[in-house]
Amino acid sequence: MDVPGPHRFEYTAELDRVRAALGGLAGEASQIVTAATAAVAGPDAGRADTVAVHAALARLHAGSRELDDELVVLLACQNPVAGDLQLVVACLRIATAVERMGELADHIATTADLRRPASVVPAPLRPIITRLGRLCGDLAEQLAAAIRNDDREAARQVEAADDQIDQIHRRLLATLTDPAWPHGVQSAVDLTLLSRYYERFGDQAVTAARRLVRVHPATT
Repeated sequence: MDVPGPHRFEYTAELDRVRAALGGLAGEASQIVTAATAAVAGPDAGRADTVAVHAALARLHAGSRELDDELVVLLACQNPVAGDLQLVVACLRIATAVERMGELADHIATTADLRRPASVVPAPLRPIITRLGRLCGDLAEQLAAAIRNDDREAARQVEAADDQIDQIHRRLLATLTDPAWPHGVQSAVDLTLLSRYYERFGDQAVTAARRLVRVHPATT
């Protein structure tokens, strides 16, 4: 039986660090969407400070750029076999999807900025938006765990979990377009955008999870 050489062990360790960093970025996306949801639908909606949300997105961008640089160096300094090369490319694409998740969550916070001191979400609909935010946060955490643990079965479950977000999105849109909608056009437009941001957040998580599922790591 072939024994992996020292370079292989070093390369495997570096890939483990990449997984940990990428999982950390997905965890940050979860925190961003949770904080952004509190800004638009929490008890302090209309007064919530969203500066921390925007700062968290900046950190996510910086972390993603740093990870991209590490992956480029990894490709340049090592001679990856096919499965590992596939993993590195997948990590680059997953990082892009996670960044987009953070940006979509930040758009939610920006909506709160635009309407302050008024609340974006009418009180009767706050539980729905809160649930969307919780589902998106949980989805990102599930993705983070799947990445860290290189768990393809957990990654497959991300898509099933996203179905709940899609269902709520569709029901909310039906409510907003009902002629009996009582909260005005501006509120309907804001909520349509908010719901779309959450729906797209889930879609990006699914995109990242599918990238992970497709990877076939090399045997050692």
